[in-house]
Amino acid sequence: MSNKLVVSVIGAGGKMGVRTTNNLAKHPDSIELNFCENAEAGIKNIKERGFAVTAAEVAVPRSDIVVLAVPDKIMKDVSVGIVKLMTPDSTCIILDPAAAVAKELALRDDCTFVVTHPCHPSFFLDQDTYEARHDYFGGVAAKQDIVVAKIQGNDDNFAKARTVCEIMFSPVENSYVMSVRDIAFLEPTLVELLGATTLYAMAETVKEAERRGIPRAAAESFLAGHVYNLTANFLGKLGNTKVSDACLVAIELGNKLVLREDWKKIWDDEVLDKVIATMLHPEKPQI
Repeated sequence: MSNKLVVSVIGAGGKMGVRTTNNLAKHPDSIELNFCENAEAGIKNIKERGFAVTAAEVAVPRSDIVVLAVPDKIMKDVSVGIVKLMTPDSTCIILDPAAAVAKELALRDDCTFVVTHPCHPSFFLDQDTYEARHDYFGGVAAKQDIVVAKIQGNDDNFAKARTVCEIMFSPVENSYVMSVRDIAFLEPTLVELLGATTLYAMAETVKEAERRGIPRAAAESFLAGHVYNLTANFLGKLGNTKVSDACLVAIELGNKLVLREDWKKIWDDEVLDKVIATMLHPEKPQI
């Protein structure tokens, strides 16, 4: 009897499917990997990488672990069919918490369900090679952390799934276990609602600097250097070093001119639920 874990990736030819299967395929001694894909472009991608496509109807019933590497907006429809095909005591991994929080992920009492997400390479992590230092997304050469949560199910199966998650996003330094809702507060609240919004504004401001005649390279360098330095400062990585009084005044002004003064309400549970509902169904905004 084989000791290999049978892992099937649904959406194996898509953006996240490619990233995760590339890493899973590096472990043929411990993982028997199935590539499941319906889209023509995805099927072509899988075949160009030298792998075969297996129908989900064939792969899922014989799988120990099924990875749903599909967009959140179709998770509800896709998960219903896939979960029905799963064998009792098998495990399903999703790559984003939104569908689980919104209760749009199909579940079964006799199976384990897990959510994971990469933290992406931090600029505080020392990377060992040029390739790693330029792997901004992670999962290729750069070390990164991941977060993992058990939605429901068996602890032993969760442990196996956690190992698979670490392989999917390898090289992984730490895998942090928390609740599904905790992951949702990390994304979208922390890194999209606030982080991506402010970083996008920063990038737009670089364009404005360039329009005003400031060399783009100088503006990019000034922004990136200050983001690195200020992040280290505000997270307490510089000891007792404080930013200048003028910077503190500018932050207060920024709360009035750039952010809303009540911006911390994004950490309210009610706001999180409405944000996720709107992200999954933008045609029916809740906020």
